[in-house]
Amino acid sequence: MLAIQERDDPTTPTLPLGEWSCCSHASGSITSPSQLDALPAEWLATSVPGTVAATLESVGRWDMQHPTNIDALDWWYRTSFAGPNPSESNVDQRRWLCFDGLASLAEIWLNGEQLLTTDNAFRRYTIDVTRQLDSNNELVIGFRSVTADLQKKRPRPRWKTNLVGQQQLRWRRTPLLGRIPGWSPPVPAIGPWRAIRLEQASASLTDIHLTTRLEGTTGIVSLSADLSAAVPIDRVLLRVGELECNIEITKGGRADTTGSDVRLSGELRVPDAPLWWPHTHGSQPQLPCRVVLESGSNQFTLHHRSVGFRTLSVCREQGFSLSINGEPIYCRGACWTVSNVFTLDGTEQSLRHDLTLAREAGANMLRVVGTMIYESDTFYRLCDELGILVWQDMMFANMDYPVDDPAFAANIESEATEQLRRLASHPSIVVYCGNSEVEQQAAMLGMPRERWSNPWFAERLPALCAELHPGTTYVPSTPTGGVLPFHPSTGISHFYGVGAYLRPPTELRQAGVKFTPECLGFANLPEPDTINLITEGALPTMHHPKWKQRVPRDTGAGWDFEDVRDHYLKQLFNVDPVMLRSTDMPRYLDLSRVVPGEMMAQTFSEWRSSHSENRGGLVWFFKDLWPAAGWGLIDSTGLPKATYYFLKRTWRNRQIVITDEGLNGLHIHSINESNERWTGSVEVTLWKEPNVIVARKEVPLELPARGRQCISADEVLGSFYDANYAYRFGPPHHDVVIVSLLDADRRIISDASYFVRRRESIMASATINTEVRQTSPTECQLTIESDRFLHDVRLRIGGFRPDDNDFHLPPQRKKVVRLIATGTRPSVLRGEIEALNLETPTSVSLILNRDEQ
Repeated sequence: MLAIQERDDPTTPTLPLGEWSCCSHASGSITSPSQLDALPAEWLATSVPGTVAATLESVGRWDMQHPTNIDALDWWYRTSFAGPNPSESNVDQRRWLCFDGLASLAEIWLNGEQLLTTDNAFRRYTIDVTRQLDSNNELVIGFRSVTADLQKKRPRPRWKTNLVGQQQLRWRRTPLLGRIPGWSPPVPAIGPWRAIRLEQASASLTDIHLTTRLEGTTGIVSLSADLSAAVPIDRVLLRVGELECNIEITKGGRADTTGSDVRLSGELRVPDAPLWWPHTHGSQPQLPCRVVLESGSNQFTLHHRSVGFRTLSVCREQGFSLSINGEPIYCRGACWTVSNVFTLDGTEQSLRHDLTLAREAGANMLRVVGTMIYESDTFYRLCDELGILVWQDMMFANMDYPVDDPAFAANIESEATEQLRRLASHPSIVVYCGNSEVEQQAAMLGMPRERWSNPWFAERLPALCAELHPGTTYVPSTPTGGVLPFHPSTGISHFYGVGAYLRPPTELRQAGVKFTPECLGFANLPEPDTINLITEGALPTMHHPKWKQRVPRDTGAGWDFEDVRDHYLKQLFNVDPVMLRSTDMPRYLDLSRVVPGEMMAQTFSEWRSSHSENRGGLVWFFKDLWPAAGWGLIDSTGLPKATYYFLKRTWRNRQIVITDEGLNGLHIHSINESNERWTGSVEVTLWKEPNVIVARKEVPLELPARGRQCISADEVLGSFYDANYAYRFGPPHHDVVIVSLLDADRRIISDASYFVRRRESIMASATINTEVRQTSPTECQLTIESDRFLHDVRLRIGGFRPDDNDFHLPPQRKKVVRLIATGTRPSVLRGEIEALNLETPTSVSLILNRDEQ
């Protein structure tokens, strides 16, 4: 059997470690494991991978309002395990202890001998312990107090940040989550947050560097790696699909097949390589790739994964835009957060669930932000599979990092080199970014331009990215470019004009946003079941400390992001949010739930229009870090919020959007990102509530592959109706404009709405016809039809997630919604249909057949 250093590779053979336990001691009170049993301590059963906070939370000892100051203590982990049986031991077998992530100041001891001291949570460490193992072994890891370390005297930064409370964190390579007071849950990462393994094998691959590129239509797979072998090596092969080639084996600069430690290198050419695309533009073919060693009559797979081929080009002339395989890509999506704030890592099941939701929403890019973690191998593998591009920050944010310190510089170079080699085989990764908001932070504090960056971000890191992951692009910081890095009309910007800075959507064109990998932060309300996790079933009160603690804010600001949402609530619905929540909290919550989605849909409609130069926008965040009215499009349990559905309807690859051009009327923009010509029609309907059609006209439409078209609503209507109520000749004759993109069979594949004045929804009754039927053991189909226009229809079906929600429903139009079970197969479907202008919800129910096919 052979071993490699990759967590998700099933060829890795491991030996079992024992059960883990952990305890805390005062900082510095224990100097070696021999003292652990001499001092009193409570040992808690724990899981590895895991963290101290996860352990305390699992036994009910973690209070978000009054969290334990775990940074102030030393934490000790230990386990006992049996060594190899001497009578069965194979002299050709070697054994390694592998540590995939230790947060962060750790001492590793085996059988009383200190093996290693680590200080970087983002690096992996492997130790050959073949000679240290006994028949019975004890492995101990001491995690030293972060607080005590930060009190050591070090040079001060040239400027300070408000992101974190302790400026000395700039010296520590540890996740910032849990240490950001404005918006992170108070859950700092301490402990073995990724796997610890004991590997046993006759040979292992390390320092694996696997890359792909295209020369014309030929794909080239390049491999280099170190091989340690205790068996004779006859041949090493690289196999890609049905093709294979010999790998060169060198030692000491010459060909050699007899030594125990050698270097492998080689390339394999794949004629007519299939092209990998983001899912909005094509398919994601990948080929299996294996490294195979032959020794005598035995053949062993050392390493395997899948590889894909694509090209990337970048245009920076008018801002920043990406093209994949020669086709411009409009990038939309969100900033990725950790799946679980306690454990940091996500299971394959949870990652697939969240990433599938992102894909279903039309997101084709996610940004791994510098305030988070480098994600797991599973995350990137799933992005490859699902066709989701990755903007990968290096884990630096907002601070003046001491890159001139030799030890720190060596540490981060090793970190970056290791991460780049690990990630280099993934076609989904297209952008590397040096840091998050370092340039912006320095510029906003009035620092001169020469202090905005340093040689690490400007020179050394881009050189490493170009060398180790060719076929990607690099940006030094985000935001970056222009007179000031945060000006939205130049370079790469963070756009909170609509959002924190309370600007109206009419300024979107004036702002001229070119590409924004961070934008539109709103306090998005979760579903009632998630709200109950915060309020324990009570009606939420916005001023309660437990609620307010979880509302994101900028540190030091006198406002938070619920104040931002309230500003736009007043603009959209013409009500006083303070008075409304004081007198009618349920109504306030209903309106608040849809406000962020309305604003984001307006923003992306402008950005995706023919008038815009915008080439991408990533919302801040995709998923909440804890149950909260947080920035996430989905909540911390994985349930979509209303905002998710608004964006899902705006991010389709075949899409229609409306822009208000003032006295030029409404413009209708039809988009076809697919590689096939599309034929259908555009329909414009003017509605007078509750159910009167003022005008309805339709024109044929043909969109080329990767094409778009802009047409005036007045041209479709053929007469003057003052569709956007710009001329104001008397009161408006209609309340809402619905524009629909119809396919050749007259099915609606996309629609958009425009309200001619503020949304003053009057509560009324309606006749609603429903039909629900089961289509599989875990899915149902709900059909809804109303006799009047319904605003923001909301489906609340216990145990089911709708594939569309919070939509407008015109009269006499049937809406079909898939309902997907969120847990175990339910026995009954029961729920309600609500709308912002509906007096009484309509109930739906169905007894389910668990065997239905």
